[in-house]
Amino acid sequence: MPYVAGHESSPRRTCRSGIATLGFLAAASLGILVIRTHARESRGAESPWSAAFATDDAAIPDDTVLREQLQKAIDLRRREFFDRVLDARDPGELVEHATLTEAALDRHKLGIDALFVVGDELFGYLFRPENGWGSGRADRKAIDYTPRLRRVHQGLAGGPDAFACFSCHSKGGPDGAGTQSQDAFLRGDGERTVGADQRNAPHLLGLGPVACLAREMSGQLQAQAAGVRERAKAEGRRVEQALTTKGVSFGRIAAGPDGTLDYGAVEDVDPDLTIRPFGWKGHQATLRDMAEESLHIHQGLLSKRIQLAVRDGTLDPGPYGKGPWYDVDEDGVSLEIDAGMLTTVVAYLAQLEAPVIRPPRDPGLLDAWAAGRSRFDEIGCSGCHVPTLELDDPKLDARQPAEADQAAFIIDVAKDGDGPKIEPKYGGYVTSYLVHLFSDLKRHDMGEALATPAPQGTIPARVFLTRPLWGLAETAPYLHDGRAPTVHDAIVLHGGEATKARDAYLALDEPGRASVRIFLTSLSREPKLFVP
Repeated sequence: MPYVAGHESSPRRTCRSGIATLGFLAAASLGILVIRTHARESRGAESPWSAAFATDDAAIPDDTVLREQLQKAIDLRRREFFDRVLDARDPGELVEHATLTEAALDRHKLGIDALFVVGDELFGYLFRPENGWGSGRADRKAIDYTPRLRRVHQGLAGGPDAFACFSCHSKGGPDGAGTQSQDAFLRGDGERTVGADQRNAPHLLGLGPVACLAREMSGQLQAQAAGVRERAKAEGRRVEQALTTKGVSFGRIAAGPDGTLDYGAVEDVDPDLTIRPFGWKGHQATLRDMAEESLHIHQGLLSKRIQLAVRDGTLDPGPYGKGPWYDVDEDGVSLEIDAGMLTTVVAYLAQLEAPVIRPPRDPGLLDAWAAGRSRFDEIGCSGCHVPTLELDDPKLDARQPAEADQAAFIIDVAKDGDGPKIEPKYGGYVTSYLVHLFSDLKRHDMGEALATPAPQGTIPARVFLTRPLWGLAETAPYLHDGRAPTVHDAIVLHGGEATKARDAYLALDEPGRASVRIFLTSLSREPKLFVP
């Protein structure tokens, strides 16, 4: 794996055209924004220019910083060019550079930064039929064989509707959202959009802190349920108490004298009390599950875990195909996504930057922004879009769930990878972290206007997860299916449990409504250095 093992600062996959000289960058650094170079920070170290952007996003880094960043961009450009030429000579070389084995992870052969680079390459890799892309019987070695995308999915089997993850996650910058033309049509008939469940690709920033928050919240809810059960058994009577975690209420839990739990009053979470923060309806609990599902339904790639579960009879093969367990999707490829590749994707996603709040610089707009922040609370938006949740443990095992004899591969979502990161609450080595998510990670009834064509598993058609608003400004169009071109349109389409807040917004005069929109537009991402 050349040019990876010794990598210290982990620059992003970005340069797509020729790069000029150092002197040219120094002269043109003010505004020639052609190709992005998303410089990777060393673990735990602050980027030398992130502090300037934090206080003044128009500040220009000094020449020393510009030279350092350009050198990294040139190194990246050379590596990418080498990879492409090498792959042209030896097809398949690129996926080898973007793949880590379980054995390599066991040995911790690569550091966190280098693992990010490998994950970044895998995220941008255009999968091919020889990698297992797609499904179905076909002679993939035939000279006239052509991969065919299926924009409308065929039931639970999915598309495939893209060759790479990057294909639908690029709006607003790397790992961003998708445009409406990139929407997926889930659970369709393979031909017509009518009746399919349309989904717009969300941005992927800050997924590491979200995964850690969900894990902590689930643990606290489950501990409360266990406490109620033990109390009821010890006291020989029915015991009931509120279910609350991080200031968010999930109804009430009760237990009878025999310890049997009563979930009748539990709200907005599954009976197992597991917070599932991924997917528009909140149906996946972990980054690993989300990545595995996405690779399957969007690219037709099956993980080794799925194949072994089909073999063992613990997983219904229906959504995957009718072939033997080692090639259930009948594409002639047995090993498509192994555990090491999933770990690489999880480690990459967990290290992505966190979105930021960028108030406008114009004094008049700044006053409106401040008023909009207050009105956001006053009209009730923050009841569901909770501005900040507090995270205690930012450590995430990228291999979880792992085999008993496997070493953990720990990512610190508050320090590792791309900056900016989530904010420590206190100074010093021991602190919790403030995650400015603007979500309660609960499911809510959003009304008939937003209802999907059918339920998703046990989740009703009208019910959705509270979408985190951080990074909102870079993700238009809005809502789960991208039907809203503006923030105003998205607010107006809220119904169900959000009706009161929507009506309060509409009751404001136009300057009042505008102030709310100005505030929401400040939920953005940190500017990055661009290089010609």
